[in-house]
Parts: sequence; C-alpha cells; structure tokens
Amino acid sequence: MSVPHVLLRLLIEGPSHGYDLHQKLGTFQHLYPLRNVNVYPALRSLEEQGFVNSHRELCDSRMRKVYEITPEGAAEFETWIKTTPDAPMSAEKDIVALKLVLATSDDAQSLGWLAETITSVEAEIDRTRAFIERETEGEATPLALLTAEYRLHSYQRRREFLADAMRLALGREPEARAEKPTKRILVVDDSIAARVTNRHVLSAAGYEVRLAEDGAQAWELLQNADFDALVADAMMPVLDGFALIHRVRENDALADLPVVMNTVLEDQKERSAALAAGANEFVCKKDSNAARLLVDSVDRLTGRNGSAPN
Repeated sequence: MSVPHVLLRLLIEGPSHGYDLHQKLGTFQHLYPLRNVNVYPALRSLEEQGFVNSHRELCDSRMRKVYEITPEGAAEFETWIKTTPDAPMSAEKDIVALKLVLATSDDAQSLGWLAETITSVEAEIDRTRAFIERETEGEATPLALLTAEYRLHSYQRRREFLADAMRLALGREPEARAEKPTKRILVVDDSIAARVTNRHVLSAAGYEVRLAEDGAQAWELLQNADFDALVADAMMPVLDGFALIHRVRENDALADLPVVMNTVLEDQKERSAALAAGANEFVCKKDSNAARLLVDSVDRLTGRNGSAPN
C-alpha cells in the first residue's frame, strides 16, 4: 500500500490538515503498518506533483496548513486503485516462518521468542476485532468489513500455527483439532451483484455457499441437497421469495429449515409479510450494515454464535 495514495483517498473525502490525516491513517493499521508515519514529506511530494494544494486557515484555535486534492490527484488515485498490486503476499517475506524452517532440533530452546510473537499476534486479533465491532455500527463499506474479517481469520490461523510451533519446540505434540463440518447455505437472488456479494460475505464467515437465480431453481436444489439455511430475495421471476418460503414450510422434510429474507423491501408491512410467510429473520439490503446483519442472522439460525439453532 502506498502512503501517498492513502492520503489521496482520505483527501477525496474533503480537505484536511496534516495532523488529522496522521490520525486517520491509524484506522488502516490492522491492514498495513501505518503507525508513526510522518505524513508531511508525503504531502509535500504530492503537492510538488500537483496532486494536492494547500493553504493556511484557523483550525482548533491555531493556524494550520490545510490540504485538498486536485483533479490530477483524484485521477492519480483512480489509476492507482485500478492497477493490479505488484507487492508479494506477506507469506513470501515471513521471517518467523523462515527461522522455524531453518531451526534444527538443537535450536529449539533458542525459540523462546515464540511466546512473545504469539502475544503480538493476539494483540492484532484484539485490534482487528475491535475495528470490526466499531465499524459495523459505523460507515464502513461491506468490502471494508469483509477485508477486516479476512484479516481476523488470518491472524487466528497464524496464532494456531505459532502455538503448535512452540509446543513442538518444547518437545510436545501439537493439539489435535477436530474439524467441524462446514454449514451449507443456499442463497437465491435474481440480482447477480447480490448473489456475488452474499457469497463472498458468507464464505468469509466460514460457510459453504450455493447460489440460485430464482425461486424455482432454489426449490430444485433444495430437493436434491441438504442445506443448513436459506437466504432468499423477495421479488424474483418464476417463483418469488414469499412463494418459495411457503413451499418450504409446507414440505415435511424442509419445514424446519432456517430462512432469512434478504430484500430491498423495507416497509414494516413487508417485514411482517415475510415473517408471516415463514421467514425466521428479515434483512433489508438498503441497511448500511446489511452484510454484517446477514452474517449475524445466519450465525444465529445455524447456531454458529454459540446458541442453539432456531
């Protein structure tokens, strides 16, 4: 990630002074090491390239230099965001993994730093989880939350890896982990964008996801495969969500299948109609936290949040 381009992105939101930009960089620290970054050399370089302008104005009872993005700066950011990243994956520069690979059995006792490394990873887990909880109620986009959740899962897996490495270094066997069967979710929506978004969000949460384009296709899949929950749009061709849910509830084999209606409909009467048709939960796509609400609903209905399935 380029610090200058992060600054350009922040300035797209509006003019800002250097200290404020420095503070805002901290919101990305769970994704990239942006702590203690001196933003002023980067801002000076951006100004020299014509990507930002600056002027002085009174802010918080003192004169500050305020920066604003130029049309050239906005164009530069748009070009950068569309360019395929050429940076390697972090695993390719993983010094911890390198040291573990190179260590011999005689070196095991010198790996005491593993405990400190695990503590550091646990701190990142706490920070990332706090970011997700805070931004779920904030203005983060579904993509931002999805990325943060991916990072959280990565940190959790790394903690497991390091804990096993430390046990081996101490001459113990790694803990056996029973693999839990993956819950299978059927998502039906006539919008390809909604299908793709829901698949990514639910997959990131650890679910296996199948897709259907309308109620009739979903009904056929339900006859031929087992699912742990159904996520259905309301307005669809061939067979709409209300009719699909009605069929599910009338079928002896599927009557208890958990169902979430996920739709752009937002009136209370539409919500009541969905619940009356047999939906267990209702999530409006227009809600700013729709992705998080959908995952929470599916978690509750499948028992993934620790409670018994509804």
